[in-house]
Amino acid sequence: MSDSLSEHSAERQRSNSCEDGGLALPGVRPNSVAPEVHILRLQTAEDLREAVRGADLKIVQLASGKFDGHLMHAQIGSLSLSTGDFGPDIRARGVMNQDMVTIGMMLESSGEVSQWDFEVVPGDVIVFPKSVEQEGRFTGHSRYATITLSEEALADFAAGEPILQDPKFWTKISRFHRSPSLRTGACGEIAGKIEKLRGGAGPHCEAGVSYLKRSLIEAFISGIVDEVSSERYDRLFSGAKLVRDVEDYVDGVEIGRPVHISELCSALTVSRRTLHRAFQHSLGLGPVAYLRLRRLADVHRMLTVADAAPAGVTQAALDYGFTDLGRFAAFYKRIFGEVPSETRHKAMSYPR
Repeated sequence: MSDSLSEHSAERQRSNSCEDGGLALPGVRPNSVAPEVHILRLQTAEDLREAVRGADLKIVQLASGKFDGHLMHAQIGSLSLSTGDFGPDIRARGVMNQDMVTIGMMLESSGEVSQWDFEVVPGDVIVFPKSVEQEGRFTGHSRYATITLSEEALADFAAGEPILQDPKFWTKISRFHRSPSLRTGACGEIAGKIEKLRGGAGPHCEAGVSYLKRSLIEAFISGIVDEVSSERYDRLFSGAKLVRDVEDYVDGVEIGRPVHISELCSALTVSRRTLHRAFQHSLGLGPVAYLRLRRLADVHRMLTVADAAPAGVTQAALDYGFTDLGRFAAFYKRIFGEVPSETRHKAMSYPR
């Protein structure tokens, strides 16, 4: 399958309008490392042969009707993200990737979906080991997303989760049921990031791209962690000390680089469960909420500096890891009592 970069998507990346205050999204900077996005319109079932970057699948259409849909491949640093929507029914068989592990999730389905003998519902997480033949059946209209990484990269990312750190874990065919209360949120989070990338809105700086990569991986593997994590693997930490260790780590990274919770777990060799328990005990809120507050403070600081303000509200938010600009604006106003564009306007009007 040959991919072609969507000219429409590229144009939107150059001139997309800001969702905060109507500010224009600035063009890609000369040193940009923005995600590379390729979009293809599906016209036949065969077009889905490379449903995942690097795949070689045999696709058979099982139901009558015009085959239709879209396929997107995005390269985000070392992470490959693939997503597609299609219908009607198909049978897919073949290897997802010869050299790397693919982790998939159904985002939506109007019919029944099966992978091997597993029934799959939206929010379930599927592990496709490298070089292992997969087989699946999709009925109705389906929407999926996958990420592709090496076993070693996944083991590194999962530091603090001993079972997931073992590279052998990623050599087994597996399906993980995310708890029903978390399925909708997980699907919505991934779908939201995909829509931003499709529209050309994404981080342009290395730190922002790294954070987006981590947040995507976390959205997929959190469903695995929910099922395989065990209290017996948690190290004993003083809650207050662990919070201080997190703050010291965040303070020690490069100025302007957002820190994802998975990075903390890796650096401090602590499980997500232990980290969450420490923050709840010490601060009354979880680590994700606390890190979000710190990133909001970073954006606020950037927007109050006149020299930085011309970069724009949208790009500042994206570079600090906020991909849902509506939620970002709501968080920002709740904390600072004004929308981001007001902060920027004040900085431009009264330079410090």
